[in-house]
Amino acid sequence: MGEDSHDAAEAPVRSERYAGSLRLGGRVVLGADRLVVDRGDGPVVVELDDVVEVSLQDVDWFLAVMSAALVGFGLLSFGRSVLLGGAFAVAGVVSLALTYRKRDALRIQVRGRAAPLRCFPAEPQTLLVELDAALAD
Repeated sequence: MGEDSHDAAEAPVRSERYAGSLRLGGRVVLGADRLVVDRGDGPVVVELDDVVEVSLQDVDWFLAVMSAALVGFGLLSFGRSVLLGGAFAVAGVVSLALTYRKRDALRIQVRGRAAPLRCFPAEPQTLLVELDAALAD
């Protein structure tokens, strides 16, 4: 099973298939037998034998549309109350920014973990293809 320690990540990754950066800072390295995700707070090492499912999560369109509607409602409310309308518009813009920031999340379901491992690679499609190929081997 994967480990959450520096010792495991310091061990060399055999037959490096992919090495890249994470969009929010850090690195991801895919080897022949494991995946190492280092976001800066310590590496997460996942053995490929423990990976159950891999998916790429696109933009959450429902949340994006609701955020845009909140911005629109805020702008329409300016006539009644500038403070309240501005608050709604700002809340919508912040929600849109956070939704955009979390686009293209690579979700990796690992055996023995309740929540999937999520990372945001700079090249999500390339990593997904390499990870699928590594899991098929």
